[in-house]
Amino acid sequence: MRKLAVLMLLSTLAVSGCKRKELEAALAETQAKLAKTEGELRDEQGKNKKLNEENTSLKDKIAQLEKDVARLGNEIKVLEEQNADLARKAGATADELKKLRDEKAKRLAELQVYKDLFAKLKSLIDAGTIQVEVRKGRFVVKLASSILFDSGKTDLKPEGQAALSNLAGALKSLNDREWLVAGHTDNVPIKTAKFKNNWELSTARSVEVVQFLVTQGMPQGTLGAAGYGDVDPVADNTSEEGKAKNRRIEIVLMPLLGEIPGLKEMLTGGGQS
Repeated sequence: MRKLAVLMLLSTLAVSGCKRKELEAALAETQAKLAKTEGELRDEQGKNKKLNEENTSLKDKIAQLEKDVARLGNEIKVLEEQNADLARKAGATADELKKLRDEKAKRLAELQVYKDLFAKLKSLIDAGTIQVEVRKGRFVVKLASSILFDSGKTDLKPEGQAALSNLAGALKSLNDREWLVAGHTDNVPIKTAKFKNNWELSTARSVEVVQFLVTQGMPQGTLGAAGYGDVDPVADNTSEEGKAKNRRIEIVLMPLLGEIPGLKEMLTGGGQS
């Protein structure tokens, strides 16, 4: 019996030894798996950390891009407003340029009128019968009173009539323009039974010239008469030479100024707000 018990104990111990080895092997395998799992977990955690860092970086980039988009949107809005303003100014500038071109064309046309008239008057200018100048912005044909009138008189002398007759041929070619015949004297006072002062003398002489020019074919509606007496001298009245220059008849071509924008509305009350 005792021997049997010993054998059973040895058998049990043998079985226990096998189980232990199996358990130890299973434990080792489990620990290996655990270690592998822990390694994979650490790798996964590392990947997750990297992904989180990348996500954070991407979020920061997205936030910056959104700021850039907003900034660019504001800049585009400002540029659009500037472009719209430039377009408005360009339109206004185009209108202004057109007005300037139109005005330049008018001035050139007016200059051509003066050139053509000067060419027609050149023979009289060269002969010393008349003088031509631009005075106070106006084209002026000037004749000395000594050619036209005797001192203190208003009757045209024969040489005066001849000079005016030749002059009328050139002036009436501009039958759509207006002329002002202006009489001027020196500052020597005059008082006769017919004329109380130089105003009356200068006015009577300008009327006489107008009436003669009408007989030479100039349209009445294009002529006017004015007397300036001695108030508009062109030379010094302290010398005889200066006085002679001041005694004159001027035939002034009235300029075409055109309509002044807004003037009509102002005068009629249409421009009031």
